[in-house]
Amino acid sequence: MASLKIPANVPLPEEDSEQLHKAFKGWGTNEGMIISILAHRNATQRSFIRAVYAANYNKDLLNELDKELSGDFERAVMLWTLEPTERDAYLAKESTKIFTKNNWVLVEIACTRPSLEFFKAKQAYQARYKTSLEEDVAYHTSGDIRKLLVPLVSTFRYDGNADEVNVKLARSEAKILHKKITDKAYTDEDLIRILTTRSKAQIGATLNHFKDNFGSSINKYLKEDSEDEYVQLLKTAIKCLTYPEKYFEKVLRRAINKVGTDEWALTRVVTTRAEVDMERIKEEYLRRNSVPLDRAIANDTSGDYKDMLLALLGHDHA
Repeated sequence: MASLKIPANVPLPEEDSEQLHKAFKGWGTNEGMIISILAHRNATQRSFIRAVYAANYNKDLLNELDKELSGDFERAVMLWTLEPTERDAYLAKESTKIFTKNNWVLVEIACTRPSLEFFKAKQAYQARYKTSLEEDVAYHTSGDIRKLLVPLVSTFRYDGNADEVNVKLARSEAKILHKKITDKAYTDEDLIRILTTRSKAQIGATLNHFKDNFGSSINKYLKEDSEDEYVQLLKTAIKCLTYPEKYFEKVLRRAINKVGTDEWALTRVVTTRAEVDMERIKEEYLRRNSVPLDRAIANDTSGDYKDMLLALLGHDHA
């Protein structure tokens, strides 16, 4: 469930483009106007606005935003204005660079996006960076982490649904996973094969059998070795594949509770989930922290950046 609030009568993209053009003119940028338009349009509508803006003013809207805005507010608006697949391509590229390397974000993108959407993000990656995500991930990782991440970003999973689960297979693969994890064979090829190729519905059924038959969830079994980066990534992949709202709640909680807010994580989650499952994430956040997410963000951010995030959460004021 998305949190995005779109007006009942959305103006034509020509009108939105004209208002944005006016917002950039004069002595100061009208940030409120930018938020009131872009934070209340869905991905298709934003794409039309970009196209019309380029046609009418012979300028790239993203370049205009880059020139006029700054700081965390700029990053939030820029990420939000990108098409979802372009945005994922950009986030993935940032995650493979030396100074902004982040294997967790790669796992997040590979495991929480529907298969076709992830495939399109990889196409966008190739179009923009003239290299493949797979080769960049392989080049910038090594050892066990490469062994897990390369198949994770290379897969084109069958999306599947609960009606199509193979129960017999789920039982047998639950036993395989239990054996490998009990033996601490975390990098075993069968364990990696199951987690990187099976549909999310099939993995969900397998992990339910794991818990029913062996008394604890797979991530509880992995807990004692969770200081190890590879095991942390394995746990992250499992959480993203099975309970993405719990994964994103934890990312937000850590970002907000950190000494000095982690604005990068906060911006990434809000901009990538506002049109997907933000309502579920908000419910999970409230359940876990006894504070509404919009209030937590309002207390931890300020200015136009705060207003942008709150608008994407469906609350223009908190």
